[in-house]
Amino acid sequence: MDIDNINGLDKAAILFQILGESLALSMFQGISEANTLRIRVRSRELRNIPLALKESVLEEYYFKMMSTKYHNFDKNENKLFSFLIELNNEQVFYLINTEPPKVIALTLDQLEQKRKMKIMERFSPEMKHSIIMELGKLNEIPLEGVVSVAKELKNKISFLPSPKEFSRGGPKSIANILNQMTVEDAEQYLEQLSMDDPELYTEVKKHFLSFDDLLEMPDHIMKVFWRNPEIDVDDLSKALKGQEQSIIENISSYLSKRNQRKFTEFTEPLSKRDIDSSQLSFVNLARKMNDTKEIKLEDILEETDLIE
Repeated sequence: MDIDNINGLDKAAILFQILGESLALSMFQGISEANTLRIRVRSRELRNIPLALKESVLEEYYFKMMSTKYHNFDKNENKLFSFLIELNNEQVFYLINTEPPKVIALTLDQLEQKRKMKIMERFSPEMKHSIIMELGKLNEIPLEGVVSVAKELKNKISFLPSPKEFSRGGPKSIANILNQMTVEDAEQYLEQLSMDDPELYTEVKKHFLSFDDLLEMPDHIMKVFWRNPEIDVDDLSKALKGQEQSIIENISSYLSKRNQRKFTEFTEPLSKRDIDSSQLSFVNLARKMNDTKEIKLEDILEETDLIE
């Protein structure tokens, strides 16, 4: 006998056997006397019901009863996963990425479609497949299981970093580290990265600002940046040491009239460390101007990425 092949009368009769007639009658309120008699008779007819089947019938009845109770709740006050609304996509991913596929699927199903797809994209193809398969079986999770998952995830939130502190590494984090290195060290790392992982190198370059990027900026940014009153022409002549003549002439043409008159090419021998130090001062100036919204580094990096 299989629970899927048992009709309602037989299930009620089995419950009569399990619970006992007095308890069963107190739980089956609203049943007519005729139906109660039919259940009582059928209960006596059924013999040798396997224990596993009895457990399945009792479990099904229990969860149906719990589900009915759950659906009678005030939904506006009892949204089990309402805490997810306050989290950004990065935090939701961090919250669930180590959970089993069933829990991940259940959590994602609480989100709107657009958020659900963005978070799904972060998982590996194999995990995506497992999550999708579990999405189709969520109705098999008992109510108690759903409530338990919601409580456990809500408790985990206290361990999540705030949105401002949250970071999972990636190309941007690597670029931020490189921006704090000396020019020589950053160049060596990028060169090694380009050989070890060309795809990651390309992504890092989208976030890493170098002095060479400042030499290839769009015209409208050149006019703003190179005419900044903080431009030191002595440092600029050192930073441009070793550059092609056409580049030197182009950059000097963007300087203010006053700085154009003061600017002269540096002809004395100069160590690479000194050149790097001068170049870094202009990179730092660009970051400062980005912070004050005088220029946008995104525009510089997007433009140089297209040039490459």
